[in-house]
Amino acid sequence: MNWRWRIAWAGLAFLGVALAARAAAEPGAGPVETVEARHPGLASGALAFAGLAELPKGVLLRCGKLELTARDLENALREAPGLAGEELKRGAFFVLEREANPQLLALAAKATVGDPEKETERQLVERYLDGVTAKVRVSDNEVAAFYEESRGMLGGGTLDALKEPVRQYLLERRKEQAVCEHIRTLGQRLKIEVSSAWADEQAPLVLDNPADKARRNGKPSLVAFTGPCG
Repeated sequence: MNWRWRIAWAGLAFLGVALAARAAAEPGAGPVETVEARHPGLASGALAFAGLAELPKGVLLRCGKLELTARDLENALREAPGLAGEELKRGAFFVLEREANPQLLALAAKATVGDPEKETERQLVERYLDGVTAKVRVSDNEVAAFYEESRGMLGGGTLDALKEPVRQYLLERRKEQAVCEHIRTLGQRLKIEVSSAWADEQAPLVLDNPADKARRNGKPSLVAFTGPCG
């Protein structure tokens, strides 16, 4: 390597170190802290991997052009089933997530499949979720194992007679799990931001309230498009 190349490589190495040091020193550098990282268990749907950020006043969630505001939340809280009084305040994060799930899923669908001008939003989402579950399978061994474990609840039918109904049941359940997990990890595919200050306020309020208990059943609530997660 001649001296010119040595100088060039040394310059590039120095530049790389300098840029790395600058990035580390700048505010906000490095990975964005997620809702789940700061407040484990607060979110079970699409907001689990949303980044915490300083958003404009009144904006609680932002993803591209989509914004959900404090006013949107107030309207949703008025219509939230089973919530009243103080439960409304303590269930606010749960309700925001319930409102956000289908809208964020629609954004993911529009960015991935189809032509929004030729298909309805619902059609796009359904086709998108078909892709999510396309590789879900249930083996004969899994069918037989479930049959042995649940024989007492299956009315005494033989494995041969019940094989396909059992397979279909397990397949639907596994697809449901795949969809729920996909929704929960949408923040890894979309840039979703949640108001950091608001999330910090909500975290202490969600303990031991009915909305949180419902949310912690392991199935993120999703209304409008699919029923499995809510």
